[in-house]
Order: sequence, then structure tokens, then C-alpha cells
Amino acid sequence: MDLISILATVILTTTIATVLTGFVAYSAFKLRDKRRPKKHAQHVHQADGDQPIFFSRYVPEQSGRHDTTNINTP
Repeated sequence: MDLISILATVILTTTIATVLTGFVAYSAFKLRDKRRPKKHAQHVHQADGDQPIFFSRYVPEQSGRHDTTNINTP
């Protein structure tokens, strides 16, 4: 067997294995998504809406040096 046919076989099997791995991963993701516990009705309608649980929103401090409210006024 020459080198070209060996490399072509390796590339073909690698491509097929990658596609099959993608299908398996997608189906495993869908199975996991179906098994996820459903949210209770009382937790869905929270007062703060759909705010993130683990992260807090970053709000930069207001400083007097970079006041951009009157940029276009002479």
C-alpha cells in the first residue's frame, strides 16, 4: 500500500469518527435536556424577572472627569 492510500484511509476514518461523535454528543445533550428538572410555577414568576443567579451586573461608577452629557454644546 502506498503512503497516499494510507493517509486517505486515515483521513476518511477520522472524518467519519468525528461526524459520529458529533451525533452521539448531540443526542446525549438532548437526553440530558429532557431529564432536566422543570421549574416550578412559583420560581418562574420572580419579582426580579430573569436575572442571573450566580453573576451580578457590573455598573461602572459615575465620575466627574468623564461627563459626556453635554458633548455637542459649545
